[in-house]
Amino acid sequence: MSTIEKAAAPAVPISKALVSNGFLFISGQIGSAGGQLVTSSFEDEVKQVFTNIETILVEHGLTFSHIVSVTVYLTDMRYFDQLNEVYQTYFTDRFPTRTCIAVAGLPKQARVELTTMASLELK
Repeated sequence: MSTIEKAAAPAVPISKALVSNGFLFISGQIGSAGGQLVTSSFEDEVKQVFTNIETILVEHGLTFSHIVSVTVYLTDMRYFDQLNEVYQTYFTDRFPTRTCIAVAGLPKQARVELTTMASLELK
């Protein structure tokens, strides 16, 4: 098992990402850049989430095509359609499995958080 060290260190006691049994597990990512939540629009917040995920993927030599599972947390299901509009621009070859859950709140007042699992073996 190894950790990914180049991504910004989390502010809470978790690993940003771990490799185990052929998979990269990425902890929940919110739309935070430089410690500040992107609040200009929901779309921009989601794009920042994907930028954060991409940073971790690239550090391990992976792309979005390696992601096999996504869990989405939304503070309001009214964002669901907007999420999907942005989401489908990052997954073009095939869509990973996905679960979407409505939650009462997220860190830093974020409206969306994604956790992902990527296969190290997919090409």
